[in-house]
Amino acid sequence: MQNMHYGVVIPARNEERNIKETILSLQHQFVKPYLIIVVDDSSVDKTPDIARSLDTIVIELKRKCQAPATGTSYMAYIINKGLEILEKEPIDYVMISGADCIYPRKYAAEIIHRMMIDDVVLASGVAEGEYTSSLSVRGAGRFINSNWFRSIGFRYPLNYGFETWLIYKALSQGYRVKVYRDLMFKLRRKTSMSSRKALLYGRAMKALGYTPFYALARIIRTCFIHSFNDAKYMLIGYLRWRGKSYDDIKDFVRYLQIRWLPLYIKRIFKAAPYKMLMHGSRSIS
Repeated sequence: MQNMHYGVVIPARNEERNIKETILSLQHQFVKPYLIIVVDDSSVDKTPDIARSLDTIVIELKRKCQAPATGTSYMAYIINKGLEILEKEPIDYVMISGADCIYPRKYAAEIIHRMMIDDVVLASGVAEGEYTSSLSVRGAGRFINSNWFRSIGFRYPLNYGFETWLIYKALSQGYRVKVYRDLMFKLRRKTSMSSRKALLYGRAMKALGYTPFYALARIIRTCFIHSFNDAKYMLIGYLRWRGKSYDDIKDFVRYLQIRWLPLYIKRIFKAAPYKMLMHGSRSIS
């Protein structure tokens, strides 16, 4: 296990409050990373200086647009800048981390060990207090087998839904992916939904080739779990997106979603009473 090398890519923007703890939690891993690369997305604070002071490789990008990169194809571009360096290094695994993640000391060692035992090419743990389904490998805290990643280009595609694309790509090739729910890490900022995120998620569903029925099921579930407004923007994103799709996985995605649709409908009906109960509790209080 100690001979297994992994490199880390951390996209960051104005993270001076969080980046130090994230880097230190990685440097204090039982199996230490071979290399940590921070790709700074035009921060106006001390993020790159803090990262550089902690002996990481810092790539500084410059852009004028102030819009958040999360959920966009530009985020794939940011991560790819780090992957360009890691591709040349003798590493066995790639780790992608958020700039606000704090990992327990054995996180990396345990995931790598389990991936080897389970013959898995893509895996993650879960963020404390957040639900992650069995196949929805998280974008942050994920580990990727380098040999397999090299076979498909060692890059994320510059498109919406690029993190989910990697999951479907592995499954379509007959490889295994895994979420280890007992391996937890902390997020300084909890994952949340917004109209903007919902719009981008709708575009991602369209790019990934989600069938209309499956997309509608996810939109309805979003209405129950989050809000009608979020569901509306997700629908708008799905219907209005006219960009390129992932032709390499579209047939597999359709096949898989035909199988998953009955299960997803059951999840919708389970979510509805819970959401109604929560609304009722708020109105009473």
